[in-house]
Amino acid sequence: MAKSYTEQLAEWVKRRPAPTRRDKNLVAFLAVRDDVRQALDEGYAVKTVWAHMHDSKRIEFGYDTFLNYVNRYLRSVDQPVLATSQAANVPTFRKAHLRNAADKPVPSKPIPHQRAAPAASEPAGFTFNPAPNIKELM
Repeated sequence: MAKSYTEQLAEWVKRRPAPTRRDKNLVAFLAVRDDVRQALDEGYAVKTVWAHMHDSKRIEFGYDTFLNYVNRYLRSVDQPVLATSQAANVPTFRKAHLRNAADKPVPSKPIPHQRAAPAASEPAGFTFNPAPNIKELM
């Protein structure tokens, strides 16, 4: 009888050479992902989180790799527009910003009229005149 896919996969993993450094780094980041998310939600800088985790030997890779993982696995999941049901998960300093932005009225100024297009004989764009017109300068 044919083996199941998971059995085939298990055999392949056993025959496969040692995991690469990239694989190890990703596994290490995914292991601390929840801690990183919590620290970022509380307002800590990405570099501060990386420095602490690197010093405490929780991760062994560099800041650029850490930043790439944060952008890929944490920030890309977050949606740019927050619904009201998600407002409870937003850090307090961001809540205040969102609250202030919602309180501001939307300006209702009309769009200013654009200048008429130049005459057909006048070229469009900037033209340099090395001899300045004194009347225009005053």
